[in-house]
Amino acid sequence: MKDSEFCQKCGAKLEPDERFCGNCGFDTESSEQPSAIYQEPLQQPGMVPATIGVAPKTSPSGSQKTVIIILAIVLGMIVLISGATILWFNRSGRSGNNPTNTGEQITGDVTGEKQAVLDLPSYSLNEGSYTSSQQVLINKPSGEDVVVYFTIDGSDPTDQSSRYETAIVLNVTTTVKSLAIDKNGNKSGIKTATYNITIPQQATTQPPATTTPAVTVAPEVNEWQQFEDYISGTWKWTDSSGFTLYYQFSGGMLLVTDGGSDYYYDYYSSTVTTGTNGTIGTIYSGGNQLYIDCNPLGDNGIYIDGYFCTYVP
Repeated sequence: MKDSEFCQKCGAKLEPDERFCGNCGFDTESSEQPSAIYQEPLQQPGMVPATIGVAPKTSPSGSQKTVIIILAIVLGMIVLISGATILWFNRSGRSGNNPTNTGEQITGDVTGEKQAVLDLPSYSLNEGSYTSSQQVLINKPSGEDVVVYFTIDGSDPTDQSSRYETAIVLNVTTTVKSLAIDKNGNKSGIKTATYNITIPQQATTQPPATTTPAVTVAPEVNEWQQFEDYISGTWKWTDSSGFTLYYQFSGGMLLVTDGGSDYYYDYYSSTVTTGTNGTIGTIYSGGNQLYIDCNPLGDNGIYIDGYFCTYVP
């Protein structure tokens, strides 16, 4: 009896008493084992071959497409994240530059752009010590419609300070400060210079002897009276555009007018710089100060805050 009714080598069905396989010629009674070479078995009638679940091979082109799709997705995510990050920083930067949030003063500029800064004004006279009256010219920095404002009382100038038009006359030690502003509101820094003015005291002529008893008057009182006499009256100042102001000193009252409207009218007091024979002094009225220089005497003019004013009869 054969061990099987099928060929051990090729799996073909054997007929009874058939020693040699009619399909492959294998000796079914031989003790030799068939080689392990796979031969597809013959499909018998009425038999359905079993389907083995082998995973389909992925073609090289399909793998490449998958990789490309993954890379495209990753690249798209990087672009989206980068765009969102840039947008966030831009919004943060704009909100940080908002003048409402910072206390920085930006003249007329709410766009977040940095305000331009003008160069400092310059002076025609170097700082130092002088033994005679001096004049200081202020040179404007380059810019569009630049205006210079100045002070001589040591305070920092603003756009409400005296506007520079003509040379500033110095007869006493003075600190000049100036500030430039253009038509767009751009400002310079504050230029500061100190001038030490020491004018030697001139000898005075002794009055002739009289029989009237001498009255001792303190020098500062005598100079103060001289100063009051020198400034008494009305003085006119006109700028380059033709605008005119009148300063009237009378009976301890100061009137400032343009001839049609009164700008200021109030009591004033005065002090005199000793050793100047009453030619230099300061007027105080309310919170205002006027620096007055009557030199040279006899020219029917005085300097008020550095501006030359002529006497009006």
